[in-house]
Amino acid sequence: MGREYHFHCEHAGCSVTVDLRTGGTRELDLLVDGKEVAAARVSGYRARTAVMSALLPTDPPRGIEVEVALPGALGGEPSSTLVADGERRPMPAREVPRRSRPTEASWYS
Repeated sequence: MGREYHFHCEHAGCSVTVDLRTGGTRELDLLVDGKEVAAARVSGYRARTAVMSALLPTDPPRGIEVEVALPGALGGEPSSTLVADGERRPMPAREVPRRSRPTEASWYS
């Protein structure tokens, strides 16, 4: 069963968010100001780093890269780093509420 992770930071007046869903195929979405600008799918359980690029809607537009370190099969937590303007900045994880499973009482309502 997979988990969901969210990483977020502000850069150049823009909101940058990474959504990660783990499981057999790991799915990544890069959002800038709430709009999806890049996506990636990574298969397998090996540890690796996925890189996504985007342009920020600033004047003039600025390019960024986001590196997401994906853990291997032996566990660990993913992490995300924003690479922009020659700097590397860790993106803090945001809490993701777990979806509750239906209870028996909800089946009858």
